[in-house]
Amino acid sequence: KTATNSPSSTSDLIVRALRVNQDGKIPVYTFFLTASDLLRIAEISRVKRNKDGDLLGYQRKQVSTHVDEITKYVDSTDVVFPNAIILALGSQVKFKKGRGPQIGDPGCEGGSLEIPCDPNEPKVAWVVDGQQRTLALSKAKNKKLLVPVTAFVSDDFEVHRAQFLLVNKVRPLPK
Repeated sequence: KTATNSPSSTSDLIVRALRVNQDGKIPVYTFFLTASDLLRIAEISRVKRNKDGDLLGYQRKQVSTHVDEITKYVDSTDVVFPNAIILALGSQVKFKKGRGPQIGDPGCEGGSLEIPCDPNEPKVAWVVDGQQRTLALSKAKNKKLLVPVTAFVSDDFEVHRAQFLLVNKVRPLPK
């Protein structure tokens, strides 16, 4: 497995990351991905109901005008894109602590995060916040833009939905 940023690569993606364990159970990571790598690993879980009426997903419909504005900006010159995409990562990801002296907060560790990227398997990440930005990045020509990502690890879909709802209280989901 090799570190890669090539969209055609089937090997795992390895990125430099910081790991923080806020609650002792769920690790939180921060790292950067190119727009193309973000799209290789992440899905958008649209809100819908199954045939039995059970609620699935949590993301609202896209806002096309907003997505188009972001796309135009990403494809312009002198782009600054500091707003992180929030992802829920599956437990398949692996963190390898970096060697060297501990610097700064003892609860924060530097290292590398290995993210599976097999195109024949389901993606290992779900967009919890930043779906409009993610959609814009998917449409943009500038696929090499480094995008900040903050991610937590949980295989529990209800944890993903709860995090989405905590971030999106201003405009509730449609009934």
